[in-house]
Amino acid sequence: MENIIDVQHLVKRYDGLTAVDGLSFTVAPGEFFGLLGPNGAGKTTTIRMLYGFMPPTSGRLSVFGKDITTDWRAIKGRIGICHQENTLDPDLTVLQNLLVYAGYFAMPKARARQRAEELLDFFALSHRSEAKVLELSGGMAQRVALAARLALKYMTPGLIWI
Repeated sequence: MENIIDVQHLVKRYDGLTAVDGLSFTVAPGEFFGLLGPNGAGKTTTIRMLYGFMPPTSGRLSVFGKDITTDWRAIKGRIGICHQENTLDPDLTVLQNLLVYAGYFAMPKARARQRAEELLDFFALSHRSEAKVLELSGGMAQRVALAARLALKYMTPGLIWI
């Protein structure tokens, strides 16, 4: 089976600064993969190139067997992104945030509530379902944000998460 992500000799330069310098790696189906490194190592730049936010300077980057430079729209349609920044609505409860997010993708209300409860259980947040987001620790809020994005995962086969 072909790799989900295939990166070969990836380079990204900005005005004389090389942010990514010859990076190569693959991610096989079902594999968990993380990018680790110090500040300034090019992790964020690499992720931005992976989801088509910025083009590589050189090298080859394919996702789902498609070239990011020519097929970025098709690739973006199959990628979910959970940013580091908190994008939850602070005026809503944890449960309300999950239900609103599911509504963005036209998930039927009964299914949305079922998925929200399953995800709250999975992330050990059921006891905080009626708490406002601002009452949560940073780690708990990040778990809610990830749970919101995972609601979409179960509606879209073949989606990968960044």
